Amino acid sequence: MSQSKVTQQHIADALNLSRNTVSKALKNDPSMREDTKRRIMQKAVELGYTKFHQFEADEDTIRSANRIVSLLTHSDYMGNHYWSTFIKGLNTTLKEAGYSLAMTIIDIEEEREQKLPSLFAQQKPAGVIMIGPFLREYYELIERSDIASLFIDTHADFNFGMLGSDVMLVDNAYSVYALTRDLIARGHKEIGFVGDIGSCLSYRERWEGFKRALNEAGIALNESWCIINSMKRHYFNEEELTAAYTQMKHKPSAFVCVNDNIAVDFMQIVKGSGMRVPEDISITGFDNIAESMLVHPSITTVHVPKEELGMRAGEQIVWRIDHPHRPKELIRIGVNLEWRDSVRNWT
Repeated sequence: MSQSKVTQQHIADALNLSRNTVSKALKNDPSMREDTKRRIMQKAVELGYTKFHQFEADEDTIRSANRIVSLLTHSDYMGNHYWSTFIKGLNTTLKEAGYSLAMTIIDIEEEREQKLPSLFAQQKPAGVIMIGPFLREYYELIERSDIASLFIDTHADFNFGMLGSDVMLVDNAYSVYALTRDLIARGHKEIGFVGDIGSCLSYRERWEGFKRALNEAGIALNESWCIINSMKRHYFNEEELTAAYTQMKHKPSAFVCVNDNIAVDFMQIVKGSGMRVPEDISITGFDNIAESMLVHPSITTVHVPKEELGMRAGEQIVWRIDHPHRPKELIRIGVNLEWRDSVRNWT
């Protein structure tokens, strides 16, 4: 039902109440039971009724009646095992708190033109969670919308002085630092990095962790062994990875890949070139998706507790909705290394 057609009578009919009762609730009549008033306010929000300013309903009452959290993402993240596990945890926490999750797909045109989802005009959600990399300008658009928001990762140019919304990240830099440091301890001195370091903050942090490990070990960074790209919203496809790997005149003994999807594809490229994994080249990933265990050899990776990440995100957005004026927060989730068959000691 469009917001221009929603009247008090529609709300009354939906709840089998009189129009007078609805009117009193929307005026925040103190003589009414709070549970009845809240039920009417919630139904009004669900139907897209937006004329609350004409009445005496206070901001807190309206906010408490709105129990929708919008999850913004791109279509290519639908069906992704990483995010489906995250959403499972998120939905569990939101349900327990009395909220409903609404998936909203943002297409490239909307993102570039900085358009809020049309759904927001019909029914402004109580909170917004964004997953998958977006352009910096779109994160800033959501921050200006005055809706409680939580970004799971953010743009690659982010710094803490730009914290205008809650941001949740896993431990990217230190975990890849530790992974690379352990590769060095296993005898690897020639190590490359593979990934789009300009697409999001997580990937940029993993790149920084990689460089730190090399620097502390006294090993010079050799970018000719790295397949990196600082472009916004760019993702290496198999053809690009193959071309870049083929053009390397000298192959390092190990590659640190920015995530498991890249690692799986890259391992097939390496094996397709006639090299063996891990006998000739060791490969690592990040995320611990199912595919990293199913391929042969299984890929050494960084385990991210995806369902727990979703649960923590749900807790944070509910807290933020209830505390809109508290200082914004940067939240880190711990991870751990998973050593598997794709790495061998190098002598």
